[in-house]
Formats: sequence, structure tokens, C-alpha cells
Amino acid sequence: MELWKISQKVSELSDVIPYYFFSLVSSCLSLSTVMVVFSLDTWGMIGIIVNSFYVVIPYLLFAVPVQVLFNKHPGKFSLNYFFLYIFFSLPAVFIYSSVLNSDFSMDILTTKNFYAISLLAALFFWFWDSVFLQKKSSAS
Repeated sequence: MELWKISQKVSELSDVIPYYFFSLVSSCLSLSTVMVVFSLDTWGMIGIIVNSFYVVIPYLLFAVPVQVLFNKHPGKFSLNYFFLYIFFSLPAVFIYSSVLNSDFSMDILTTKNFYAISLLAALFFWFWDSVFLQKKSSAS
């Protein structure tokens, strides 16, 4: 590959990285806020910040690679993308919950919280992806 093509790819990527960051941070804060509010935790803002640090890891490992793939063919508020985010959030939340609870049993799959958190994680990431990245990608 010629040097100018590599330079062009790096330039295009550097223009989009802040939007990935905004999407990731917004998703983490949104999910953490809902988790703190519905757990009736008294930690408040500190609980949201601490939960965000825990939530960022599954988002980085599962959602961001899918997001990068989706942005090759932008689709703002695409239901197909939403369903795929749900598909990937199920194993992400399972691993996240199993690691935090040190319990790798399948019992977690029988709880309503597992499915609620999976759905909310996908919903928030899909929403913020559509707001920040899909718009940016479709404009380019």
C-alpha cells in the first residue's frame, strides 16, 4: 500500500475517534445511571462513576468492534443493528455478571435483571451510536 493511502486512512480514522469516545462514554454513563437508580443504591454520583468503569470493559470488548463494523455501512437507528447489539450484549452481560459475582453458573440466565441489563446495554449503545457515529458516517 502506498504511503499516501495509509496517511489518508489514518486521517479518516482520527476524525471519527472522538465520536467513538463520545458514544462509549455516553453509553456507560446512561447504563450506570439506570443501574444505580433501579438498584436504589445510595452511592449516587459516585456509584454512577464507579459503575461506568466496570461497564466500559464489556462495551470495549463486545460493542465497539461491532460498532466499527456497522459504521462501514451506516444506518441511523437501524433496527437490524439494534437486534445485533442485543445479540452481542447477552454474552457480554453474562460474562460481566459472572466475573463480578465469581459465579460461572447458568443460574444468571433465569433472572429478569440479566435480560433487562442486556436489553438496556444494547439500547443505550445503539442509541448513542446512532446519534454520534451513524450521522457522522452518513455525512461523509
